[in-house]
Amino acid sequence: MRHNNTPATATQINNLIALVQTAPTDEARASAIGQMWEQFGDNVVGIAAKQSYNMDSDFGYHGYSVADRRAAVMGETFEVFLKTAQEFDSTLGVPFMAHAANKVKWQLQTDKRENSKRDDREEPLDYIENCAAPNDMENNVYLKDAIDAIKRSLKGNPTLLRYFDTLMDICYDGLNPTDAEAARRMGCTRATTNNYRKQLLQHLSEYGLVEDCRMALAA
Repeated sequence: MRHNNTPATATQINNLIALVQTAPTDEARASAIGQMWEQFGDNVVGIAAKQSYNMDSDFGYHGYSVADRRAAVMGETFEVFLKTAQEFDSTLGVPFMAHAANKVKWQLQTDKRENSKRDDREEPLDYIENCAAPNDMENNVYLKDAIDAIKRSLKGNPTLLRYFDTLMDICYDGLNPTDAEAARRMGCTRATTNNYRKQLLQHLSEYGLVEDCRMALAA
């Protein structure tokens, strides 16, 4: 994979995202996403490959080399990357690369959970999956809307936005979003994250988003 050695500016990336989302032809959209993949592809595939070490037992990655892992996750990683670019909202105040990295990690973690659920299901599988699919889709749409609403409300407060993203990362890693774990990941003290939590709850209360946050962190 050949990549541009010169990092694109935020403005250039936003221009490419605009083309991915609104360009009038398939060729223009494909060219834009190709340029974005040149900028970020190696990084996001590396993140996905690293995440795969948490998924060995579920996806048969045990014994894979780094190159094998990258090859195994590249296809889905690109699909997530493309969808992220198509849906990205720059007004959230989150850098695209950080947002895409989170999306990739969350998708792989979701795949791990879904794969484990499938292993535990009893027959008849088709009937159970067909009945569950509409509810799962509805819940996922509601979850996405809730997270987007919270992030939009936090776009003027980058500190709390980073704290909320950290909580989401912790949850998608299958852990409890405690002050201690948030502090470890953010490189600060528990007292600091405790203060962030209080500020976030006050903010969400003012915006009427407390239940949305609880739902997002419980998903």
